[in-house]
Amino acid sequence: MEKKVRPHCSVCMKEIKMGQEVVMDGTFKGIMHANCSYLSAIKIEDKGLFEVIIGRNQSWFKQFNHLITH
Repeated sequence: MEKKVRPHCSVCMKEIKMGQEVVMDGTFKGIMHANCSYLSAIKIEDKGLFEVIIGRNQSWFKQFNHLITH
């Protein structure tokens, strides 16, 4: 049986879905819902819809995929 790991908000721990507003932490490269974010504007590396953020930050997406497949 194959388990599917889905990205989740590092604050509320709920799944992040396509179409949701998210922010990327510039320090730890974590992704969280925009409304859960506790970060100051200077610590936000990127902000926008989840699918746009992972499209612009392919290194995060590749790292996430690597962690779940190993």
